Amino acid sequence: MVLEQRPSSGASALGDPSDAPWLTTERVLLRRPTADDLDDYVRLHSDPRTYAHAPTSMPTPARCRERLSDDLADWERDELGYAAVLDRTTGSVIGWAGLRHKDSDPSALNLYYRLAFDRLGAGLGLEIARALVAWASEQRPEAVVTAMVDETNAASRRTAERAGLLSCGVRGRRDEPDAEPMLYFEAPRVATVSASAIDDMLSDEIVDLWGRVNDAGGSVGFLPGAPRVAVAAALERHLDDLRGGRSLLCVLREPAGPLRGLGLWEHDRGFPFEHVAGLKRLMVHPAMQGRNLGRILLGAMVGIARRELPHVELLRLDYRDGLGLGEFYARAGWTEVGRLPRGLKLSETDYRDDVAMARRIDGLPLR
Repeated sequence: MVLEQRPSSGASALGDPSDAPWLTTERVLLRRPTADDLDDYVRLHSDPRTYAHAPTSMPTPARCRERLSDDLADWERDELGYAAVLDRTTGSVIGWAGLRHKDSDPSALNLYYRLAFDRLGAGLGLEIARALVAWASEQRPEAVVTAMVDETNAASRRTAERAGLLSCGVRGRRDEPDAEPMLYFEAPRVATVSASAIDDMLSDEIVDLWGRVNDAGGSVGFLPGAPRVAVAAALERHLDDLRGGRSLLCVLREPAGPLRGLGLWEHDRGFPFEHVAGLKRLMVHPAMQGRNLGRILLGAMVGIARRELPHVELLRLDYRDGLGLGEFYARAGWTEVGRLPRGLKLSETDYRDDVAMARRIDGLPLR
């Protein structure tokens, strides 16, 4: 399947209010499809204005029925697939989007969205794509999110990149006569690094990244211009905790290998904090800012903590006010639980609030 913007017009009621949404963003929600969505499905997939980049791929009404049936089967089998997109204000079906396992590669999840023609150009496709990729990083870490985009579709290419997917060159074609090759994108990988795998090369990579984040004004323990030796010493303290089994190091890499982000979980702090893990040094390469990698890294780290730290129930973090970090973490399900005004002194004239946030590791509301 292909990542592209696909439209509709008209409206449908929200339906059974007891149907919990699968995924909610600022302006839309995605819910599991039903057989009753057929009329909206046909409407959304039968508007030639939305197939300018691939007019021959527009399905017939009969093919729409088959594709909706396939979507329903995906959800029955995988508890995942393409879903109805509803406007949160009106309850109308304005699109179709989601993730499904690719027939050619079950370890990959194809990212897809199609929006009604009159809803294009408002950033909804990007809003949906970013949320889907971040969700997958936490909930389906065994699969890599991918997308294939027509070379001529500049808007979909930008959406894929800003959703956190990275270009892997040209490969694949539509299943159509005379189809042209398509651009292929993949999400970066997030994985833990054991203490035995830490060598001089990786340490240098981390210090280089940390220094770049410092100099860009990131809130990771230093101010711009911090000496490399000081950063290296701070890393060594974290590595001591890693070797002692008190910390978990997670790294984000591009498909081709370069390090683009990292973070740590500090845990096993003893009674009465055995059930708590603290997020430390979450950072993404400054050149990759605005491309959803922070959300991907954070989501993947929560999933890693859930799998690898079974004793942990609660996650917490502290951040420096003034960089918009509260909004970033809130979108990922974290709740502010404390704030010390002027608790951090960066210079003689620059004071910042010291803010604490937390979330349950299972994602349920924090009470």
